[in-house]
Amino acid sequence: MGDERRFFGMTRMQTGIIGSLAALLILLSCVGGWLLFGNAGIAFSSPATQTPQPTVTSAVVTLPTLTPTITPTPIPYERLIPADWKQYKTSLVEIWMPGNFKLADNKTKDITAKFGVPDLLLTEVTSKSSAYTMLVSVSYDLMTGDSLDALLDEKFPAIPYQARITDKRTVFVNTHETRRIVIEFKVNNIDYNNLIYIFQDGSTIWYVSYVAQIAEFFDNLPVFEQSVQTFRPASY
Repeated sequence: MGDERRFFGMTRMQTGIIGSLAALLILLSCVGGWLLFGNAGIAFSSPATQTPQPTVTSAVVTLPTLTPTITPTPIPYERLIPADWKQYKTSLVEIWMPGNFKLADNKTKDITAKFGVPDLLLTEVTSKSSAYTMLVSVSYDLMTGDSLDALLDEKFPAIPYQARITDKRTVFVNTHETRRIVIEFKVNNIDYNNLIYIFQDGSTIWYVSYVAQIAEFFDNLPVFEQSVQTFRPASY
């Protein structure tokens, strides 16, 4: 029971699903895995009666038109790293987070691997001050289609009805043009937010995902926005 409270109050299998939420919501195969296990009895929130599934209405913010004359000035990478933060690195990427995060344990990674294999998966260190645990993941996919926006337009309509896009915009992360998407979803009648930054790196698409219970999400949003500045693929 204690383990379930440490992981969003969910079972480890549900945590594995949420741990790879960026991939679940973007890659059709992972979405299929979510729906499959949802129908198999995992306690995802669902309508009490057999009513038609609600459709996602136009809560998506239109991507702003960028002014061509604006040229972001790059900041040296070392200056983007806050004091006392820890580096998490694989052969492909690195990212920095505060000391209250750690690498996900093997059980969580094994379960997550059934739905999508993040290159990096972090969880918040257990704390008595919170019943929930934040998750951070870095995943990748191959670029398909004519553009990044075309790829996202193709993928995101497949998100489950328990989730909805609440924000979508183009931002710059230290001069790199990036898509920033916020998805709100519900598990066991608890609301969560997933902040996803999407980078195009040649033929590779990177997804940097931050998941937290909705109140804690807004408390930690400045941390997430600082952390993504430290995301760096090996090719950068």
